[in-house]
Amino acid sequence: MVFENLTVDRLILHEVFRRLHNGDMVQPTLSAQPATLQAEAMDAFKERIVDAMGNSSQSMEMDIADATVSSGVEIAASVLAKTTDTTFSSESQRYPTKLAGVQTAKNLPGGVVIVFTGTAGSPARPFVGVIKAETQTGFRRQVTSGGAIGAQFINDLFLTPAAKLYKIGMFIRNGAASVPLPDAWRAHIYDNQMTLGNREGAARYFFESFLGCRFPVNSAAQTKAFFDNTRDFITGMNVAPEKKNDLLTSLYTYLKVDQAPTIQVNTFSSNYLPADTRDDYRDFMKQKKVPLTAIQKDLAQIGSSLRLRKVNFPNSIRLQAPPEVFKDKIKIETVPQKNAKPGQPGAWTIITIKDQISDQE
Repeated sequence: MVFENLTVDRLILHEVFRRLHNGDMVQPTLSAQPATLQAEAMDAFKERIVDAMGNSSQSMEMDIADATVSSGVEIAASVLAKTTDTTFSSESQRYPTKLAGVQTAKNLPGGVVIVFTGTAGSPARPFVGVIKAETQTGFRRQVTSGGAIGAQFINDLFLTPAAKLYKIGMFIRNGAASVPLPDAWRAHIYDNQMTLGNREGAARYFFESFLGCRFPVNSAAQTKAFFDNTRDFITGMNVAPEKKNDLLTSLYTYLKVDQAPTIQVNTFSSNYLPADTRDDYRDFMKQKKVPLTAIQKDLAQIGSSLRLRKVNFPNSIRLQAPPEVFKDKIKIETVPQKNAKPGQPGAWTIITIKDQISDQE
């Protein structure tokens, strides 16, 4: 799990406010020092984070769309680099300042902005988290000096487990700090308004305008990008035609026949490509914006392309068969044509079909 072994080492609270009736922004209240929580309070805080981020219906990993100056991930990288309480506090103020600016709708509520850092996962990865928690009213049980039980009214509660009126963004760094943004970072968003069936219920101002994230490209589109670009890479390789045929058949087999629920650039490369082409393939796929991490296999957009593997020759000659048949029943070899005349091909193709003719027209 991404959020197992969660630790929090620094935490600071700021506050943003609803816009005025005329649309003017109210300047946020900015803290200059980190907050100190007692052990019980810190345990409760971490429990809220783990429960929220582990909720698959209201949290998800998103793509980082903006990594420019003042983007969510750029601020996260800068906050994480600050080693003193003073510099951490000062840098964390960039989050509430930006949030106040992007909350342009007058109906958007204010709230407490919590910026915190720590580690999560196994092995432990550093992260920066930012929470917008709306405040609410409630009562606190209070025992009087005479032994009677009364109630104290409180109008600024936040992060209560019942209401869950909060949104969380977490940027996790998976590589060295020197890696250009956003390559070494992953973004996870929690929004209580988001549901499994309606991802669009999430507040776009929070994850998009504020944090610079976007919904990931769906798995069907990512699978198609993997297929199309891997096929282009193979067809462009400087290898013998029969080797190219074997590699293309392997691609079809990997996607259609292999029962693994995910596909991955490194897995295909290690299992099928010649060793001296693997780095080029990885660079090619990275340039084409194909994820190097695991992709959920979804053949919805390429199902028709995978039904038949086709090999075309001049003069309208075509060989086609299901990919699994190509793998087990068909052998293609290229042999030189020693006595080729001018204008004739210098090589012939020998096709061996490991079966008998069943019908002719």
